[in-house]
Amino acid sequence: MKNSILSKNIRKLRAFKNLNQTQFAELIDVKRASIGAYEEGRAEPKLDTLIRITTYFKISLDNLIVTELTVNQIAKFDKAYNKANNIESSTLEKEIKLLKKKISTLEQKIDTVVDLVKK
Repeated sequence: MKNSILSKNIRKLRAFKNLNQTQFAELIDVKRASIGAYEEGRAEPKLDTLIRITTYFKISLDNLIVTELTVNQIAKFDKAYNKANNIESSTLEKEIKLLKKKISTLEQKIDTVVDLVKK
């Protein structure tokens, strides 16, 4: 069987993360032999396996099965995911504090309007 876009992408994604077939199989809960079969185009993963792959690599199912991914694309997916997950807690704390302040201000304005309506 000819290697499909999907089989090429699975191999590229695994290689990008420097995983061997056994490690990758454990991550997505399949047998090591299944990874070899996917990469060689002898078998295709079931939908639930595809979902585990896309979840782990933070890519869309469409990108995985339709587009032959380049290393640059894979790196961008990885970089975007890491950026989203590396927001410093101090930054989050500042944002939360600011939002609480805005909520308090809005509550005060609502109270003022309610008082005016009651009169």
